[in-house]
Amino acid sequence: VVPDGERAAVFDESLRVLRSALVEDSASYSGRYFNVNGAAVAPRPVPPLDIWLGGSAPAALRRIGELGDGWLGSFLTPSEARAGREAIQHAAAQAGREIEPDHFGISLAVIDGELPTELAAAVRKRRPDLDPGELIAAGWDQLHRRLDGYIDAGLTKFVIRPAGGASVDGFIDRFVTELVGRRN
Repeated sequence: VVPDGERAAVFDESLRVLRSALVEDSASYSGRYFNVNGAAVAPRPVPPLDIWLGGSAPAALRRIGELGDGWLGSFLTPSEARAGREAIQHAAAQAGREIEPDHFGISLAVIDGELPTELAAAVRKRRPDLDPGELIAAGWDQLHRRLDGYIDAGLTKFVIRPAGGASVDGFIDRFVTELVGRRN
């Protein structure tokens, strides 16, 4: 059980333990929440696996800069994504680290047609400050324009997912048709 108000600190320390186990043959770690001796990942991947994190709160962006290797944001506008990328890069520099320039991404939803009322309500619950149409692309043409905005914001990795209960088979076919030529 994580003590109230300490979840972020426990997570930060967990990432430090994970990083040690990914890069050392026999990792030891002694901290406030964890004491580990002889931890190992076998077979140990060479180079070590990248640790990608999500989140957009200031604490999450700091954590990514200090402890992560990449960022996958969600429910952000291109300008918010740019600000997030810059905050992560600043936190990394403060920690004496650098996040690779191509390790910034976002998860985007696309729907063919109108945004269903229940989906719009779910998006409003997560981001009441924005029109849901700013976060879910209504059609592939709009998705292409959104991708351009995120690329201009310095993002290079994209998870494109169907929204509104679309058929996965139909989505995959359209995904290939629309996006295979956009590799960056």
